[in-house]
Amino acid sequence: MGPANAPHSRSPSVPNRFVFVWDDRFFPYTAYLAIRSVARRAAPESIVLLKTPALDGVPNFERLRREVDCLHPIDIDLPAWLEEANLPCSAQLQAAHAFLAQRNSYAAVSDLLRTLFLHLRGGIYLDTDTIALRPFQPLLGSGGFVAEEHILVDSRTYRQGSRLRYWRTAPLTLARDICSRFGWGVGVFQLIAPLYRRAVHNATMGFHARHPLTRDILLRFAERYPDSPKRYPLLGPDIIQDLLAEQRYEDLVVLPPRCFSPLGPVMTFQYFHVRPERVVDRLQRRLIGDDTYAIHWSNNGTIAKVVPTDDGELRRLAARQLFSRLAAPAVC
Repeated sequence: MGPANAPHSRSPSVPNRFVFVWDDRFFPYTAYLAIRSVARRAAPESIVLLKTPALDGVPNFERLRREVDCLHPIDIDLPAWLEEANLPCSAQLQAAHAFLAQRNSYAAVSDLLRTLFLHLRGGIYLDTDTIALRPFQPLLGSGGFVAEEHILVDSRTYRQGSRLRYWRTAPLTLARDICSRFGWGVGVFQLIAPLYRRAVHNATMGFHARHPLTRDILLRFAERYPDSPKRYPLLGPDIIQDLLAEQRYEDLVVLPPRCFSPLGPVMTFQYFHVRPERVVDRLQRRLIGDDTYAIHWSNNGTIAKVVPTDDGELRRLAARQLFSRLAAPAVC
């Protein structure tokens, strides 16, 4: 045993590095807003964007480069990262990437890239359909964190295998759809939210480098990827849900939905309705708390949404649309 006054070794913690993935040739204004909101409001030490070389020269991306000094774009290099990771499943993960890319499974490819990079370097991963609202410093003291949302079918429900496993989802699907359309629907959904599954997702998560959970995710990914066409979340949220059900990760914090998903899938349409200012005021007070670090607005069905495409439209909508109001400080 060392001397009584010897310094205690500190457990590794989540670094103040934000990580985004964009594996495509275009870069929408909403992705610009996601990264710009982190730079403006989350007090990052650095922001990493894992990207394809084809993104160079794209206007919204080049604008980010000019405006965000702490942005570090990195071209995706899966073979080099797998070699550095030195995992027993590296060959399978390389095969998984080819399998998924060939099938245009962009979300699953991103699942692989984000987890591998967090395993190697650590940091806070955010999807590009997020808006950061405040600094994440309270989350940096842990070894890792994941967050929950309210959904219809989690991994456990899916794996039951019975034809009756979805019997409860029909009325809940209808209720959620109705609640997503009207201003009063937010309050009603908050009342019925306990009827939905509270399950972790991988749109917002943070880890120190070489965290045991990121390693286990990659190992499970290598086993499961051929089954990915069967279910959209199979290689992302489902893997994390299964691992957390099977074992305990001592330094991992599981955050409640209000921290990143005060509105779950489909209900996120509420962010995009254009309404009287007083209604938007009421929704903001109801949804955004002191521990809401970012909103994950779930990039589904955006064709039916009023989505701002430039600064001028964002500012015009800011008084009457909750998404634009929450995103506007990123460009002001």
